[in-house]
Amino acid sequence: MIDLETLPLPELRTLKAQVEAEIRRRGSATQRLVKKVQKLAAGQGLSLEDLARLANGDVPVAKTARTGGTIKYRNPVNPSQGWTGHGRKPGWVVEYLANGGTLDKLAV
Repeated sequence: MIDLETLPLPELRTLKAQVEAEIRRRGSATQRLVKKVQKLAAGQGLSLEDLARLANGDVPVAKTARTGGTIKYRNPVNPSQGWTGHGRKPGWVVEYLANGGTLDKLAV
């Protein structure tokens, strides 16, 4: 451990600048990680809040059993997958839209 009381003022300022730079660097790395995780979760139709609930053993609200509505959109690659157009977009819809597709082309 560094004894700050014995360091001269110029060295303290240098140390402070180094500490602040390291804090910014670690913060940037953390933000990049959060964005990557957020993108991966969105690809599966989940939010970071959903992941947090799953990590705590809770079932996300979007995954609880309930009766669905009428399917308005169908996955062209896997027709067994449909979406009512309500709630969070499923991963296959997000991926389709990201690749330049439109919801009109998915409409049933």
